[in-house]
Amino acid sequence: MKFAVCVRRNFQTHKIEEEFTMTSIGKRVVAGLLAVSLTTLLAGCGSDGDDKQVIRISTAISGETSPTIQALKLLQKNIEEKSNGEMEVQLFPAGQLGNETDGIDQCRIGDVHMTTSNPMNINTAIPTLATFDQYFMFDDMDHALRFCNGEGGQYILDAYNKQGLQGVAFFPLGFRNLTNNRGPIEELSDLKGLKIRGYNPIQIAAWEAVGCNLSSVTWNELFTAMQQKLIDGQEGALTSFSESKFYEVQKYVTLTQHVFSTDILVANQEWLEGLDPEDREFILGEVEIAEQFQQEEMIRQTNELMKQLAEEHGTQFNELPPETFQEMREIMGGITEESIVGICGQEAFDTVMAYVDEAR
Repeated sequence: MKFAVCVRRNFQTHKIEEEFTMTSIGKRVVAGLLAVSLTTLLAGCGSDGDDKQVIRISTAISGETSPTIQALKLLQKNIEEKSNGEMEVQLFPAGQLGNETDGIDQCRIGDVHMTTSNPMNINTAIPTLATFDQYFMFDDMDHALRFCNGEGGQYILDAYNKQGLQGVAFFPLGFRNLTNNRGPIEELSDLKGLKIRGYNPIQIAAWEAVGCNLSSVTWNELFTAMQQKLIDGQEGALTSFSESKFYEVQKYVTLTQHVFSTDILVANQEWLEGLDPEDREFILGEVEIAEQFQQEEMIRQTNELMKQLAEEHGTQFNELPPETFQEMREIMGGITEESIVGICGQEAFDTVMAYVDEAR
């Protein structure tokens, strides 16, 4: 099969280094039941006696307007149309085949060929991915995307080889930002005594280091806690701020952009490397087109959401002054670095951060 392709990344061949084993008997039972259900569900998903190549893609992400769902549907459409019907893409969104962990397990064993993965949810199995937890890792979205779409991004994508997978695309979700109802954050002194939600030891230590008071509040209790002024604010994604209607109890959003969050599209490594070279280049070329669409759509939707929040709900946005951004990076980044190095090791951390610097 011959197709016109344009592939940016160079995916190298690696041997699978280790086998994944489940240590819990309960997990084995659940996995067995899922495998039976999945086999039944996918029993009719092969070719209909012809030579059509079937590609199965799963994701726990839902929502027709999601940039990632739109990108996966574009990938499905382009592969099927440009292959003249010789390839069929079967898309299973909204957790139809299970949650994200299930998707990774299914992709590893080849029940599905691709799935989406958030580095934060698999960094115990692939320690290098813990580097994405570093506070103030990127200067802005342009910097983050230069990293993802360059050599640093490829280093991260190749880290999935440890589990018999190959990362093939970055589907960013955006940055975490700080919201509160006390006032815009312009200087470190504005953070002193600010009461915000704490949810894990490293996050608590990082924000306490710049003067905040952290309070353990569950996500379900957060709106009421802010409404009753038990706490002043929280830090999280802008989409969560909107979907949870935090704009009703939070007036100020400071674009701290302290943590970059992204999903990664991963493929079964054995399947990908076993493809005919022309087919592999064609599929990866279409993945790249979908990746570019997702990133552009994510930025468009983020800008549109900020405009909507400001116009319809009176939300006030402000950017951190460069000097404040740098002060917070030095203080908070030092705390998160210590924790991350404990997970991935100094060498992996330094390698990723060198790529980050190169992308500036």
